[in-house]
Amino acid sequence: MPPAAAPAPLPAALSLGLREVASGLSQPIMLTAPAGDRRQFIVERPGRIRVLENGSLLAKPLLDISAQTSTDGERGLLSLAFHPEFARNGYFYVYYTDRSGNIAIDRFRMSADPSVADPQSQTRVLSIGHPTYSNHNGGLLAFGPDGYLYIGTGDGGGGGDPNRNAQNPESMLGKLLRLDVDISLPTAYKVPSDNPYAGQSGKRGEIWALGLRNPWRFAFDGTSRQLYIADVGQGEREEVDIAAIAAGGNNYGWPIMEGSACYNAATCASAGLVRPAFEYTHGSAGANGCSITGGYVYRGAAIPELAGRYFYSDYCKGYLKSFLYSGGTVGEQRDWGIASVGNVLSFGQDAQGELYVLVGGGKVYKIVRQ
Repeated sequence: MPPAAAPAPLPAALSLGLREVASGLSQPIMLTAPAGDRRQFIVERPGRIRVLENGSLLAKPLLDISAQTSTDGERGLLSLAFHPEFARNGYFYVYYTDRSGNIAIDRFRMSADPSVADPQSQTRVLSIGHPTYSNHNGGLLAFGPDGYLYIGTGDGGGGGDPNRNAQNPESMLGKLLRLDVDISLPTAYKVPSDNPYAGQSGKRGEIWALGLRNPWRFAFDGTSRQLYIADVGQGEREEVDIAAIAAGGNNYGWPIMEGSACYNAATCASAGLVRPAFEYTHGSAGANGCSITGGYVYRGAAIPELAGRYFYSDYCKGYLKSFLYSGGTVGEQRDWGIASVGNVLSFGQDAQGELYVLVGGGKVYKIVRQ
C-alpha cells in the first residue's frame, strides 16, 4: 500500500470550538461507537456504559458492572471496544479493574434490546494481576485494522516502576498486548503467530510492545497505518510514541527512559529503545502540564481541513492542541486557543470519525468548526 499523501497545510483562519452534547455523567472517560452506528456509547468510570442517541442520554445503560468494579485511585471501568463484526454478532469488550484491583478484560453480547447488553453473556477473556497499587492501570483496548484486539496496560503502579514490570517480558504490565479474539475459537483468545514473543519460553506471547509506563490512551490511524500511543510520564515528560501498526516488538524505554531523557543516568542503557515522536516537559511548577491525555487522528468529514492531525490535551491544563506527523517528523503544532473546560479525562471518536472531549465535570463536548 503506498503511503498516504501529506495533507494540505492548515488554513490560518480555521477556528475550532467545543459544543456540549451531554452532561450529568459520572466521570465519563471514553466515547466510541461501532462502525456504521449513529449512536455514541459513553463509558463512566464507576462502572456504567451510557448510550447517547439523537442527542439524548437513554435512561437505561448499555451495561452496568459497578458492583464488580473497584474505583479507588485510578481504577474503574476504563474502556470499551466493539467487535469489528458487531453489527452481525453483537459482541463487545470491556476493560475494568475488579474488586481485587486486578485488570479484567471481559466480553459481552447484546440482548434482544439493541441498546442493552445481556448480563448473562459475560465471559472472561483475560485477567492480569495488579493488586498492590491503585494507579497505572493503563486502561484502553481497541481493535486494530488487522482485526486483533490491542490492550494497553500500565506498569503496575508505584513511582519509577519499582517491580520493573515494563521491561520484563514475563509480565503483561507496562505493555501493549495483541490478542486474536475470534469468536469461533475454542478459547477466549489465542496469541497471533506473528506476535514478537509468540512461542518463546519465558516470555508472554501476548506482548506486542513493551517499555510503557501508563499508556492511558492510544489510537490507530487506518489511513496512514500508524499507531499513536500517549504514554503518561513520571514527573518530567509526557510523550507520544508513533509507529507503523505492523511494527511489533518496539521497546519504548520506560523506566530506563522518561521520554527522550534518561530516568536514572546510572542505569541508562538506551541502545535499541524507541524514542518518542513527540514530547513535552512539565515545565516550571507544571506550567506546561502534568499528564497527557491522548486523542485521535482526525478523519471525519465535517472539518476536512483537519485531516491527519492528531489531537491531544493535558489533564491539568485542559487545552486543545494538535500536531501533524508526516515523513517521520512532527510539525504544524497548534494550540487551538480554547478556554479550559476542566480536567480533560479522555477524547472520543464516533463512527463518522468526529472527535469529542470528555471532562471531569461530567460533560462531553464535540469538536466543531467555530
